Amino acid sequence: MRIALVDDQRLFLESMRAILETVDEGFSIVGVAENGVEALEMVADTHPELVLMDVRMPEMDGVEATRRIRMRAPTVKIVMLTTFEDDQYVHDAMRVGASGYLLKSISTDELLTAIRAVQAGVVTIDPHVVRTLMHPGHDAGGASTGEGTTGRAAPPAPPEWYDRLSRKERRILALVIEGYQNREIAAQVHVADQTVRNYISQIYDKMNAPDRVTAIRIARATGLF
Repeated sequence: MRIALVDDQRLFLESMRAILETVDEGFSIVGVAENGVEALEMVADTHPELVLMDVRMPEMDGVEATRRIRMRAPTVKIVMLTTFEDDQYVHDAMRVGASGYLLKSISTDELLTAIRAVQAGVVTIDPHVVRTLMHPGHDAGGASTGEGTTGRAAPPAPPEWYDRLSRKERRILALVIEGYQNREIAAQVHVADQTVRNYISQIYDKMNAPDRVTAIRIARATGLF
C-alpha cells in the first residue's frame, strides 16, 4: 500500500515513517509533507493510496487539504491524525471525505488495525472520539460506534442537486469555486473550452443558479466544497 504522511511536527513525522517502514505489512512511504499546501503537491506527484494527515497545520489545515485532495483524486483515502477530540473537527473531516479520524495517542497495533480497516473500505474513528460524539447532550446524528476502533460518521445529507451532478461536474464546480476561469478549468480536466462552458451551463441548470456568483454561494453553503 502506497502511503503518504503529512504533519508539521518533524519528530512525529519521522517516527511515523520509521514505524510504518519497519512493520511487515507491505507499506511503502511514497512522500511526506509538513503542511496542507505541500500535501497537495506531494499527492499529485506521488499518487498515494492512503494519506495520514494531521488536522492542525500552518498555511493550510488538514481538513481543507483533505477537501482539495478528494476533489482532485477521489480514490485516495485520507485518515486524520490529531491530538484533538473536538467533535467539530470530526464532522468537518468526514464531510469533506476523510476515511478516518484517529488520535495520535493510539498504539502502533491500533494504527495498523485502523489502516487495514480503511484499506478494506471501513470508515474508522478512534473510540475515544466516538464516546465524545455519543456523550449525552451531543447531537445523536454525529456518529455511531462499531466494533474495535471503527465507527461511522453521519454527515448531513447533500442537497438534491448535488446528487444529480456527475463526478466531472463536481470537479468542475470545485474548480469554479476555487476561482479558476473556464480556459484554466479546460486545461485541468483535459477538455475543450466549449465543453467546459457546456458543463458549467448544465451545472447551473441542476443547481437552479442563474450565474457563477450564485452557484458559488449555493455550493459553499452546503459545506461540501
